[in-house]
Amino acid sequence: MPGTVETPLEKPAWFWLVLWCLFVLGVQPWSGRVAAPQGTTGSTNSVMKGLLLGAIFLIALAATKPGFRTRVNPTGTLYVVYVLFATATAFLLAEPMGPLTRLARFLIGLVLVFLLWRPLVQVPERLVRAHLWAHILLAITVVASLAYAPSQAWRPLSSLGNGYRLQGVIIPMLPPRVGEVGAILLGLAIIGYVCRKLSMLPAATLIGLGGILIAASRTRTSAAAIAFGLVLALLLTRKTWFGRLMTLGVPALLGVAFLMIGSLHTWLLRGQGTRQISSLSGRTTSWQAVLDEKVSVQTAIIGHGLGNKRVLLRRGEGDIDVMAIDNSWLGLYWETGLLAVLIVAVALILAWVAVLRAPTPYIKACGALLLGYVSAASLNESGLSDLSSMTVHLLVAAAICDADRIRHRSRQLVR
Repeated sequence: MPGTVETPLEKPAWFWLVLWCLFVLGVQPWSGRVAAPQGTTGSTNSVMKGLLLGAIFLIALAATKPGFRTRVNPTGTLYVVYVLFATATAFLLAEPMGPLTRLARFLIGLVLVFLLWRPLVQVPERLVRAHLWAHILLAITVVASLAYAPSQAWRPLSSLGNGYRLQGVIIPMLPPRVGEVGAILLGLAIIGYVCRKLSMLPAATLIGLGGILIAASRTRTSAAAIAFGLVLALLLTRKTWFGRLMTLGVPALLGVAFLMIGSLHTWLLRGQGTRQISSLSGRTTSWQAVLDEKVSVQTAIIGHGLGNKRVLLRRGEGDIDVMAIDNSWLGLYWETGLLAVLIVAVALILAWVAVLRAPTPYIKACGALLLGYVSAASLNESGLSDLSSMTVHLLVAAAICDADRIRHRSRQLVR
């Protein structure tokens, strides 16, 4: 308002940026199986991650003055509802302590985002910058792993084909997570350059680094998801028909290149046969098992309990296999039931509404990029039932677009 003086932040900007970088580090699925045979999911219950998140929360709380202002956007509110619902169902389990610990961690993460409203979220460009920096630092740790432990940084592709996939060692991350870091880095750098928030040299460096991580980790899900997110981001912010046509035409040409150019085609196939490709590396087997499982009405509504991310498959007499579900929506259903699926689905829809209502093209593009990534990757990866990197992308997109709309409305009232 005219005549008012904006009070300075309690701490300098770099303090909050470092705090956010540590928070993003703490939600990465650090894997204890980096040196083990190939797998798809990492540990989400690390004691170190819990201690790190608790320390970040206490530091943020201590740095926040009493009577601080905050805003809880609709998506954040629904995730709080989800956590409370999952907490109530956890008490029905024989051993509730594991799920309750994870839910406490989830709630602390949500409250931390609310605490950071004034220093980071209120001016959404700050949060986008912090999120970009967090992924730059994660990417640097992956690159540094090549020098620190090169033999462990390259994971054998599979028993059926030759080749390796890049993974993190300094911060234990399996190849899918490395691909995700590279994808978000590449996407935000492209949006930053197109919207003139990054100059050519930094943007080219970050785009190159992100592309290398995607290619070296050989993560098809991240490549497809970030392409989908970029198309949506550019479609929503291009004002001319030519711009929209180019937005659709360039990815189509890249898709043809993947199919026609031999090296790109080899990267896409990853040494897998037709059967493995059609079953999405075996994922459809566990998905079908979830859908075919006959459960009671109570189990269908409230699930099997948080933490049950795998299904037990019986293949003949005495032949038992345990497979990860690797689908956020089927995982939500399996863990916490249909009600949880409904709550999170509405949260995602409200986040998309916030993106569509964001008035600033740069913020709208960043929100669409992150939500597009989450919407696509959630079909092939788990994460939306936890305080995961995927959930953080969703919360960031909803927060920055909601804050952008509030800021625009305040400026209009001043005028």
